[in-house]
Amino acid sequence: MPADRWPTLVTALAGWRHPAWYTLHRARRELETHDIDLKLGYTTVDWPTGYVTWALDETMAALAAHNFPVARFEATDLDRSWTLAPTGPTATGPGHALLAWLAGRGPGEELELEPNLPTPPPWPLPPTPGWGRARSPDEWS
Repeated sequence: MPADRWPTLVTALAGWRHPAWYTLHRARRELETHDIDLKLGYTTVDWPTGYVTWALDETMAALAAHNFPVARFEATDLDRSWTLAPTGPTATGPGHALLAWLAGRGPGEELELEPNLPTPPPWPLPPTPGWGRARSPDEWS
């Protein structure tokens, strides 16, 4: 692909648009996620740290842009945290377990989840700056 075409907006199957260069990130997320779905022994513990960090950064930015009502997430093994709102419940645990729970690929058993934590939205969300509409808090289950 010519370098000057990478910024061209393309449409994901989910309907949101993003620059063509972001397709490479989406492809990696698909590979890592569906390796888990195949249930052939590859688990979320096997996800590379770099992937988990990138995917959590992306997911947290998207959750914040979509007004997800959680105050804070903390990945204890990555020494990272994300503050999404000034108040609300929190979730803490290993990065791979946080990502698995947010992606619907894990029950969250390794996490400390405060009461009234909302169910994560369907994953993945459109990338930020977000090509979808923000949700109001009453739309989160």
